[in-house]
Amino acid sequence: MDTDTTNLRQFKKKNDKKDVLFDEFNKKRAGREVNKMMWIALGIVAFVLLAAASFIGARLYFTNKAYESVSIVDSTEFFISTGSVVKRFGNYFVVYNSDGIKCIDYKGEQIWNEAFQMQKPLTDISDGIIAVADYNGGTIYVMNEKEPLGRIDTGMPIRKFKVASAGYVMAVLDNSSNTPIYVYNTQGEEMLYFNTTMKGYGYPLEIAISDNGILGAVSYLNVDKGSFYSSVGFYNFGKVGQNYQDCLMSSHRYQSALVPEIRFAGNNKAVAVADNRLMFYSGDQMPQSNGEILLSNKILSVYEDDKFVALVYDSDDSEHKYMAEIYDYDAKLKDKMYFDIDFSDMFFDENRVVLYNSEEIVIHTIGGVDKFVGNYDSAILAMIPTSNLRRFIIVTPDEIQTVEFE
Repeated sequence: MDTDTTNLRQFKKKNDKKDVLFDEFNKKRAGREVNKMMWIALGIVAFVLLAAASFIGARLYFTNKAYESVSIVDSTEFFISTGSVVKRFGNYFVVYNSDGIKCIDYKGEQIWNEAFQMQKPLTDISDGIIAVADYNGGTIYVMNEKEPLGRIDTGMPIRKFKVASAGYVMAVLDNSSNTPIYVYNTQGEEMLYFNTTMKGYGYPLEIAISDNGILGAVSYLNVDKGSFYSSVGFYNFGKVGQNYQDCLMSSHRYQSALVPEIRFAGNNKAVAVADNRLMFYSGDQMPQSNGEILLSNKILSVYEDDKFVALVYDSDDSEHKYMAEIYDYDAKLKDKMYFDIDFSDMFFDENRVVLYNSEEIVIHTIGGVDKFVGNYDSAILAMIPTSNLRRFIIVTPDEIQTVEFE
């Protein structure tokens, strides 16, 4: 049967035209959808960038905005006896003298009390652990924020001691022939010890212990043929160190230098301060040198925490009395600040450094500006940061005050 395809061909041509028009319509619609989605995406990106810029701007504003005043928002009557020392201790503070030590919360409530008789009690604090002992005494008391943990009877005069946040205590003792160094747990059990002599290691000037108690460091003073040098030795008290004599993992020598300051930051970083240089180390088993900075100015004092190290000098600027260089543990200079107060204490709080004496306060953002420089009406015995950056606890001879900077 013959089939007439004329109409079919015409139908196809007609549909081809429609298809072209339909395709063009879809392309235009797709283009509009793509444009719409693009504008929506750009709008979202712009909103996020604006929000981020606003957040950063607000943060910079509040970071650099100076406080104009300080006011007392709460106070509790609390009397500190003359001759007592007050120190920050975790979420509390401690008060001690020759008769004992007690831990107090910010409402004036006593958490614990430890009685003793000492000529001149010395303390070391690591996070929520504190150790107390008398120079030349034979007992070290160890407490945390909640309770006394135990006492360590050394049987020999104590020269130096440091406590780890894990609870271990490293102590330099003394006897007639050598200077032994012991590591104890909080129950007073000897974990290990090694002897030092002037002929062998030198005289230990300072010691440090890592937070977990695995690593120890000792700076030694040595005399050789009329000249002197210091060495910094790192010890591993764990399984790795058992394969080395006296657990000594590495030693670093510094000619014509004294190293009276050494500290661990956490478990794998440390800093040592000599009279002519600043030395950084890193390593969780065998610490090695991680940077060294030569110093030309005389260091007046050193303050550290787990993030920063501050070296205080006489100012090189005639308009100010003092200058502080602040480094991180990667040996990078983060700030150089100037100030004029004869401070009794300095500490780091977040990205700020706080200095104070009995009547003056300086709060400075690291790498930024002075947030507050001014006087305080009450005699300050201790100044303690809180979780609120604008609020501090100030302990005076007769009150515990919560203050706010505005």
